[in-house]
Amino acid sequence: MLKKFILKCITFALILGVIFIPFSMFIDPFNVFHVSAPRNNGVEPNKNYLKMHNVLYHPDKYDSFLFGSSRVGFIDVEKMNDGVYYDMMYSEGTPAEHYDNIKDMIERGIIPKNITIGLDDISYFVDPDFHQNQLYRLPFPWDGTLTDKTGFYLRYFDLITLSQSIEVMKEHAEKDYDPDYQLRLLETGTENLDIPPAFNYDGAKAWWSDYYYPREQSLDDIKKIVDLCNEYNINLRVFTNPMHALTYAKGIDNGYLVFLEELADITPYWNFSGFNDVTLDYSNYYETSHYCPAVGDKMIDVIYNGKTDAKMLSEGFGMYVTKDNVSDLISILKGQAENFDLPVNTYSDTINRTQEEE
Repeated sequence: MLKKFILKCITFALILGVIFIPFSMFIDPFNVFHVSAPRNNGVEPNKNYLKMHNVLYHPDKYDSFLFGSSRVGFIDVEKMNDGVYYDMMYSEGTPAEHYDNIKDMIERGIIPKNITIGLDDISYFVDPDFHQNQLYRLPFPWDGTLTDKTGFYLRYFDLITLSQSIEVMKEHAEKDYDPDYQLRLLETGTENLDIPPAFNYDGAKAWWSDYYYPREQSLDDIKKIVDLCNEYNINLRVFTNPMHALTYAKGIDNGYLVFLEELADITPYWNFSGFNDVTLDYSNYYETSHYCPAVGDKMIDVIYNGKTDAKMLSEGFGMYVTKDNVSDLISILKGQAENFDLPVNTYSDTINRTQEEE
């Protein structure tokens, strides 16, 4: 009986090692085993891991980096004129994850000349620990033990996830073609900047997830980035993303203005948040989360070329915010909300909702 059991175990191990593991690595929906030649297969790749791998294995290729959530993916880094930039954006990128990545770069001798970071409601509302359960957002344990690193890769040998991904990949192969996908991902890190926005007005609503919640720890994470950049004489720039008006309205109802006010105590920043000629023009957006490259160009003009517009500045768009003038910005943004008869800081979808459920 024992011999039969051992034979079954050996047979299972052989099937696993000879068939399932190579097959999983070949299909590789999240591109963790194809980081040097990622495929556009219709599944969101683990860009956090992929991009860090790209930078660490090409330490002399870039001297500057743009960090943020996927929203900064539509900023043309080649127009940022004081360095060779790579767009480190990944889905729901948070300040804590940015800090870890910057720290890992420095520990491996890559000390950037410039770091630019785009912040928004995701930066404030998303707990990075939530990403530990999402394969397309899972950070690689660069400083972890061999056990940690082995555990990272083993999570991608999941039969259920693999089966679901194959279905997505089949549908994608039939309709989408992007010949520059790999080159763009490994050279600039941006999204496809040639895709024109085509906003669908039907049923448009704020971009919001039920796990969004005000997180004061995010401000501490940003402070750690500021301190790290000061320690290594890295030129740090911070800006806020121009969120779509519907998403911004949901954010300020749940404390986003508190974040903007407290952020100024940590670092100066360029503000592009608010209700303004950009965020109220839906043709500037793909949906209620991502703005188009033309908006990114406006932001580059403000941050890198010093070009401002008096009317836009009066709306808070492009305003350089410090702890000395942050009250002026908050006054402008609160005034805009009052003009639209919108709530501010009622926390109706976060703190108050949680208390009601209890």
